[in-house]
Amino acid sequence: MHEMSLVSSILDIANEELAKRQLTRLTRVVVHCGQISNVVADSLLLCFEVLTTGTPHQGAVLEVVNIPLSLRCRHCGQSFTGEGQESLWLPCPLCSAQCGYDIVQGKEFFIQQLEAE
Repeated sequence: MHEMSLVSSILDIANEELAKRQLTRLTRVVVHCGQISNVVADSLLLCFEVLTTGTPHQGAVLEVVNIPLSLRCRHCGQSFTGEGQESLWLPCPLCSAQCGYDIVQGKEFFIQQLEAE
């Protein structure tokens, strides 16, 4: 489960930012998670709860914003959305090309916001 490592890194980054601002308690974290980022949101939430229990950050909220998959055909330039990695193998809805898509969004994973006191 790589979500544990991701949450550990999120908390390391949060602790660095809190120290810079002389804050001690994380209250909310917002992360953006692309649909094909291979991150399981429920596992991320569970790991966050486990790693913050018994720390000054206990009770902090992790909010996961799901970023939908958006593709662009390299053949005709058509932009379209998809559902999951299998969308990478479906034909383009405009020109019917079988492959050759650029992923515009959907594989990212990043911290959007930290709130602390």
